[in-house]
Amino acid sequence: MSDSRVVLVDECPEGLVEAIERRGFTTETCADRDAVFGALDDGVGGVVARGAVDTDFVSRVRARIGVVPVFFLGGDGTASDGDSAASAGAIAVDDPETPAATEAVAARVERAIEFSRWASAGRNSDSLYRTVVEQSHDAIFVTQGGEFRFWNRRLTELTGLSDGELAETPVSSVVHPDDRERAADIAATRRRGDDAPVSYEIRIVDADGDTRECSANVKEIEYHGSYGVLVSVRDVTEQRATEAQFRGLVELARDLVTLVGTDGRIRYQSPSVADVLGFEPDELVGSSVAELIHPDDWGRVAAVFDHALQTDADGTDPVRYRHRNAEGSWTWLESVGSNQADTSVDGFVVTSRNVTEQRSYEQRLKRYETVVESIGQGAYVVDESGVVQFINETALSRTSIPMSSFVGRHVSALRDAGYLAADQYERVRSALDAVLGGESERERFEIELSLPGEEYVVEFTVSPIVGDDGEVVGAVGVSTDVTERKRYEQRLNALHASTRRLTGATSREEVADIVREAATEVLDYAISGVLLYDESQDALVPTALTDEAREVFGDVPPVPRGTGLTWEVFERGEHNLYRDVGSNPRRFVLDAGVKEELIVPIPDHGVFFVASLDEGELADQRVALAKVLAANTRAVLDRVERERLLRRRERELASQNEQLESFASVVSHDLKNPLNAAMGYLDLAREKYDGDELDRVADAHERMAGIVEDVLALAQNGQTVEEAERLSLRSVAEAAWTTAAGGAPSPTLAIDGEVTVDAHRGRLRQLLENLFSNAIRHGGDDVTVRVGPLGDRDGFYVEDDGPGIPPDERPRIFEAGYTTSTEGTGFGLSVVMSVVNAHGWSVWFVESDEGGARFEITTESGR
Repeated sequence: MSDSRVVLVDECPEGLVEAIERRGFTTETCADRDAVFGALDDGVGGVVARGAVDTDFVSRVRARIGVVPVFFLGGDGTASDGDSAASAGAIAVDDPETPAATEAVAARVERAIEFSRWASAGRNSDSLYRTVVEQSHDAIFVTQGGEFRFWNRRLTELTGLSDGELAETPVSSVVHPDDRERAADIAATRRRGDDAPVSYEIRIVDADGDTRECSANVKEIEYHGSYGVLVSVRDVTEQRATEAQFRGLVELARDLVTLVGTDGRIRYQSPSVADVLGFEPDELVGSSVAELIHPDDWGRVAAVFDHALQTDADGTDPVRYRHRNAEGSWTWLESVGSNQADTSVDGFVVTSRNVTEQRSYEQRLKRYETVVESIGQGAYVVDESGVVQFINETALSRTSIPMSSFVGRHVSALRDAGYLAADQYERVRSALDAVLGGESERERFEIELSLPGEEYVVEFTVSPIVGDDGEVVGAVGVSTDVTERKRYEQRLNALHASTRRLTGATSREEVADIVREAATEVLDYAISGVLLYDESQDALVPTALTDEAREVFGDVPPVPRGTGLTWEVFERGEHNLYRDVGSNPRRFVLDAGVKEELIVPIPDHGVFFVASLDEGELADQRVALAKVLAANTRAVLDRVERERLLRRRERELASQNEQLESFASVVSHDLKNPLNAAMGYLDLAREKYDGDELDRVADAHERMAGIVEDVLALAQNGQTVEEAERLSLRSVAEAAWTTAAGGAPSPTLAIDGEVTVDAHRGRLRQLLENLFSNAIRHGGDDVTVRVGPLGDRDGFYVEDDGPGIPPDERPRIFEAGYTTSTEGTGFGLSVVMSVVNAHGWSVWFVESDEGGARFEITTESGR
C-alpha cells in the first residue's frame, strides 16, 4: 500500500499516524479541513478528520477524487451517529483512547481503503458497489483464509465485537459450535469448485453469548489478487420468533438490493436477483423499472418514489407490487427505498424481498380474521407472557373501550380498565396459567360482567397455541355471550317450579290463575291471560287475566265460536304471533291500542295469550317458553278433567251401590220372608192333604227361591270392588267346581297353565260357579269344562264341549232373566257380567273349538 496516502486533518490522537504508517501507508497532515483539498490527488486512499461529521466536506472530497473512505474521529459518543454518517457516505468511529484502540482504528482505515480500491476496480463508477454495500441492512464481510479482511459496521453490531476484536477473531469463532462443521464443509466444497449452496441458514454467537438466527449469502471473489469470499449475513432472529409465535408465517425472502437512477433505469442489481427473480445480476442493468412492474401496480409504485423525490425524504414506506420474473410470470415484492438522489449515487437504493408466499399467507390470515370477526364471538390471542396480541371488535362490542387499550398490554389491563372484576380476573389468570403452563389443553369457564346499563354472562374457552417445536407459545381465547341462554335457563327452571304448582291444582280456575302468575313472574309478560272453553256456552271464557290486561281490554265477555283471533288459534291448534293487531279485522276487542299479540293454544281446553302495546317486544325466546307453559297447562287440565269425571263416576257408583244395597235388602226381607212363610204353610198343608197340586206348589216355591237367590247375588256382585288380592285362578276354580258340580255324576274340569288375577275372592268364585253351572246345565252330566290363560292378552277363558249357544240367541245371553233352560233362572250370566263390571274387566262370548261355549274374560282394568 506504499502507493496510497492517508490525509489526516487537525491534531490526531497520539500514535495514530504511526499506526497507519506501520500498515504501509504514507501520511500527510493538514492543519484544517480546507487545507485538505490542496493535498488531494489520485494517490490519496482515505481521509481522517477529527470532530463531528461534516457531510458537505465528504461530498467535496469525493467530488475531487471520487469515492474514498472519509473517517470522523468523534469524542463523547459521536460515533453513535453512525447511521446518519453512513447514509451521507462518511464513517464515524470513536476517538481512540488506548494504544489498542488506536491500532483498531488504523486497521479499519486500512480495510476500508483496501475494500474501496477493490470495489472500484473494473467498474464504470467507483462509487456504485461501495454505496450499495454501505446502504445494506445486512452484515457484510470479506474473508480470506478464515480471517476477517473487511467488514461493515453492521457486523460489529451483530457480533457485539469491536473492530479490534474482529481483526483478531477467526470467522469460525463467531459461528455457533453446532454449525461450524457444516459451514466448513460448505466452504471446502466451494473452494474445490464443486456445487455448494450460495445461501444457507447459520447461527451467530455474539459477545454476550446470545445466539442469533441468521441467513447468509456467499459469493467467491478475487480480493486484492487472492481468493476470497464475500459474505452477506442477515439477522432473522425476530423473524423466526414471529414465525413460531403465529404458527405458519412463511419464511421471508432474502433481500434484493437494486440501485435505480433518477431516470428510472436500473444501474445495479445485487446477485440475489437470481434467487428472487431468476435473472442474472447484469441482465436487468439498464432496464426501465416501469417495464418490469405490473401495469396495474406501476402507478402506485411511481407515486411513492415521486413523493420521495419531491419531499427529499430519505426513505419510503414499504410498497408491494408485482415484478416480472425470468419465466415471464409475476413475483410479488415488497420494497423500501432510500433516496440518494442528492448524493453522488444519484438515485434510489431499493431493498426488496419476495413476499409472494407471505402475501398468500396474509390473504389467508385476512380470511381467517374475517371469519373471526363474522362468527359473532369475541376472540383473543395472548403470547406466552400473557400479553394481548389480538382482540377482535366483537369482544369489545358492549363497551366504549378502544382496542388499542389492550393490544400490546398484559391481560391484567382488562381488570385495570374495569372490564373484569378482581375475582373474575383471577379466574381468567388461573385458566391462562393452566394453558400456558402446558397443564391443560382447554379451559372453559363463565364470568358475569357488570357493564354500564346491564349485566352479562360470558362463557370463555381458552386453548394453547403450540409452536413448531411443540412448546406453548401463547393462547387463543373465544368468548360467547350466553346472557340470553342463562336467562332462558333461569326462566325454564322457574317455569318448572310453576309446573310443580300446576300439578297440585284441582280446578280449571286454579290452573288458569297459576298460568297467569307464571306469565307475569317468569316470562315477564305484563299483559296476558287464559281463556278456557265452556261447552255450555260454546265460547272461550276469560278465566284469568292480569290487572294490566284488564286495564287494556276492559271487561272481556265470552268469545263465541268463530269470533276473534283467539278462536282462529284455538281451532287451528297452532300458535301465532300477530303484528299490527290494530288493523286486523278479526280482532275481538277494538281500539285497545295493542300492537302485537301472541296467542298459544291449549288444545281441547282454550288459549293462553300475551299482548304488547309496542312493536317488536314479543318475538324472542320467550315464545318457546310460552309454548312449554301451554303444553304443561294442557296436561294439567287433562288431569283435572279426568279427576272431575272420576269423581262424578265415583258419585254415580256410590249411588248405584246404595241402590243395589237397598234392592238387596228388599229382596232379602220383603221377598224371602213371605216365601219362607209360604213354604211353611205348604208343609202344614201336606199334613192334611197330599196331592199332585201340592208338589207343583213346592216346585214353584223352589223356583221362586232360586230366582230370589240369583237376584240377590246379582245385586251384591254389581257393587264396585274396592279391595282386590292376587289370587291363583287354579285354586279358586277348584273350589268353585266343588260347589257347582257337586250334584252331577261325571263332569270334568281341566285347568291349563298357571294364571294369577287381582280380584275379590268371593266374587271371582261366584263368577266361576255360575259359568260352571251354566256349562253343566246345558252340556249334560258328562260335559268337560276347561279353564286357562288367554294367549294374546291378560285374562282367562272358561269353555266347554257342550252344544253351545245358537247364534240368534247369543246377543241376549247376558240379559237378566233370559234363559233357554226350564231349570235355570236366567240370572246366572247376568251375575257373571256384574262381577266382571265390578272389577273393571271385560267379557266376550265365542264358540269353542269343540263347538261349545267359550267365555273370555280380560283382566286389564279399564277403571
